[in-house]
Amino acid sequence: MEFVQYREVLPGLQEQGLIEAADEDGLIRLEIEPQPRLKTLHLRDPHSRVTPYPDACVLDRPKAELSGILEQALDRIHLAEVLVIPVGQWRDVIDCVAYDLAADEEWREIDALAALHQNTRNALAVTRGETRLLIDMVRSLLSNGSSPRQDLAITSDVAPLLVEVFHDGAISLTWEGAIINSILKHLRTASA
Repeated sequence: MEFVQYREVLPGLQEQGLIEAADEDGLIRLEIEPQPRLKTLHLRDPHSRVTPYPDACVLDRPKAELSGILEQALDRIHLAEVLVIPVGQWRDVIDCVAYDLAADEEWREIDALAALHQNTRNALAVTRGETRLLIDMVRSLLSNGSSPRQDLAITSDVAPLLVEVFHDGAISLTWEGAIINSILKHLRTASA
């Protein structure tokens, strides 16, 4: 894992149809421009207050299951690397997850590096072999999150992907329709 200047990855994100949007709290969220081949899956804990996108397929799942579903989804996506970008600043995310991840040696390395980026929105580049730590971070954020400033975007500068992780127990995944349909089929089969 390594941090990459946000301004360096922004042009690649824009090429994939991602745009910045300030929300009512002044936080910078990423949105993806509608494309015919894209579909959105919105997973939410019944207590989440996040409003799904109007065209999203919505599934209710307990908060404790969301990080595992995200891990399975990332496995199906087959990208060599994803970029993790906070909606607020890294400080907000680090403060939220640090206690749960304190014993993890990989996290301690990232935590030391993150100290240099805590007041930024720089992208954290995560390779396929490093997704376990990303999933642990998401799990901790979903368990301990208390503010929209802790929300995350997981995206790519080489493909139109947007995963939004919301602190109160929701994950919105926008990706190619065929892959979203495959994830939906798996989730519906597993819960039947």
